[in-house]
Amino acid sequence: MRTDVKKIIAERPKMNRTWQSNTPRVKAVRLDEDGEQFNEDTNHPLQKHQKMRNARLNVLERYLAKRIGSRWDKVFSEICRNADSRSFQGAEMRQAIQCMVAIDCWIEGKTVLSCDRQGGTVEVKGFYVHPTRGLLRRK
Repeated sequence: MRTDVKKIIAERPKMNRTWQSNTPRVKAVRLDEDGEQFNEDTNHPLQKHQKMRNARLNVLERYLAKRIGSRWDKVFSEICRNADSRSFQGAEMRQAIQCMVAIDCWIEGKTVLSCDRQGGTVEVKGFYVHPTRGLLRRK
């Protein structure tokens, strides 16, 4: 795994114009020919553009896809080497991995089952750790 993967996941993509002002501007109220307000929607100022976290997790998905068939212990230890849980970005990476990979699984018949967030039983979709062999798999 790349050593700079934390920065790749957390960095924001460049978008919009660079010369655009960051301060919100008040919309001008549109008036018709008689001086009446044209549209009620133009009565409020522009909302501030909130900066949101947009983690780009496709890097982790591609990494896991390349490691299918490998021992989960080795894959997870390599992730932990790059994702220190004491830092925000490292903890975010580990949490994303926990959401992507079903670790506590069992087999009933030919289906692989796991627990969901509410405690119910669901069929595994996506990455999972094989319950007997400990290998990373994808369904």
